[in-house]
Formats: sequence, C-alpha cells, structure tokens
Amino acid sequence: MHIDRSRSFADQVEILLRGKITSGEYLPGSRLPSESELAAQLGVSRATVRTALSALEAERLILRRQGDGTYVNKRVMEVSAHLGDEWDFQYMIKTSGRSCRIEPLQVELRPATGEEQQDLEIENGEQVLAMQRLFFADDQPIILSTNVIPARFMINPGPYQVDQPIRHILRQYSNQEIVYSISDISATHPTTEVISSLQVASDKPLLKFLDIFYNNQNFPVVIGVNFYNDKALRMRVSRTW
Repeated sequence: MHIDRSRSFADQVEILLRGKITSGEYLPGSRLPSESELAAQLGVSRATVRTALSALEAERLILRRQGDGTYVNKRVMEVSAHLGDEWDFQYMIKTSGRSCRIEPLQVELRPATGEEQQDLEIENGEQVLAMQRLFFADDQPIILSTNVIPARFMINPGPYQVDQPIRHILRQYSNQEIVYSISDISATHPTTEVISSLQVASDKPLLKFLDIFYNNQNFPVVIGVNFYNDKALRMRVSRTW
C-alpha cells in the first residue's frame, strides 16, 4: 500500500477498500479476505483494518456475519448513490450496465463569481479552477456537470486530467479529501446550453444538483452544478438509519 503521511493508516485502508468495492474488484455479495489476510496484504495492523472495516460497515457497504466473515452488501451495491456520500455519476452509470465516458468541455482558471465566493468562503478576486464536463452512458449524454475548485488548493499548474470522478481529481491535484457533501436537488427547465449538450426537449424538466463538498477541516473545497437526465438513467438512493 502506498503510504500517505497526511492521512491515518485506517483512513487510507478505508479509501483503498472502498475503491475495490465500488470498482467491482470485490463483487456484490462476495466475501472479503479476513482481517488477518488484509493486514498482511496491506502491511498494516489488524486494528487498522478493523477500524477501516467499521467505517465501511457504518455506511452499509459491507456486512459482518459473526463466525462467517465480512461480505460486500449486495443490496446496497444495487442502488445508484448513498446519502452521506458524494454523488458518483460515473459509478451510477456503470452500475446501470452501461459504459461511462467523461468528455471535458472546458477547463479554465478564472476569477470566482460572487455566488462562488460565498459558497466556497473565499475572498473577492480569488481565482478558481472551473471544469465543465459531459457524462455519457454508452453514447448518450446523461449529465452536464460544472465543478469549481479554489485555485489556492491546486498543488501544480496542470494540465489536469479531468475525465475522472471529482474526488479523484481533488485527491490527485490538490491533496484534498472529500468527507461529506450537502446537496440541493430540484427540478428545472433546461437552458439552451443544457438542451444542446444533453439533447433533450426544451419543455421537459431535468434534475438539478447543487453540491458543496467539504474536507475534514469543514472547509468547502469544491462546488458542483449538475443537470441530470433522470428519464434516461434511473436513480435509486440508499439512506443509512
């Protein structure tokens, strides 16, 4: 396991195991290696593995069966997204049985708008990295997404590979980790730009997601405005009670 000194071992193991689950390396319903096996594979203690598994269990991504082992939760893996976690559009498309492609439309450094300054809690005149991207399910455009990150978080000047989930972009280029997000979801009639990008009718409302993502210090690190064609891709949501 690659060691990141800025994060605890348990956090790194949790991120690694979550990636193996969401990517399908650990299939829904399959049994995970034992704590001892994972500890040996990753070069960490069993206590570290146990802490990471407890976090995944709290999200119901895995199920522990006394005397039997730990399993990927088949039911939770069937849903599109989990409240309390970020909306992962790429994952939603892949789990629908279609291939996902992310097409970058625009990537630019520019001054933040007044609304962006307020949402990101940054000063007037600060620059942001703005990315507009189009998500495809097979060859059908599904989601028009715009993400905005404070430029001061970026640890290199680019160019940036933005055809990947936003959490990976943040992790790779700003060393920031999304801990939680707050989403406002509403129905809206599409603008001319959205109609053209998603190839939808002007009189059909779309879902609009306004997301603010926060790091472990409770700072907003990225905002997202996403237009989602839910007629072309059904959404199912799981909530942990």
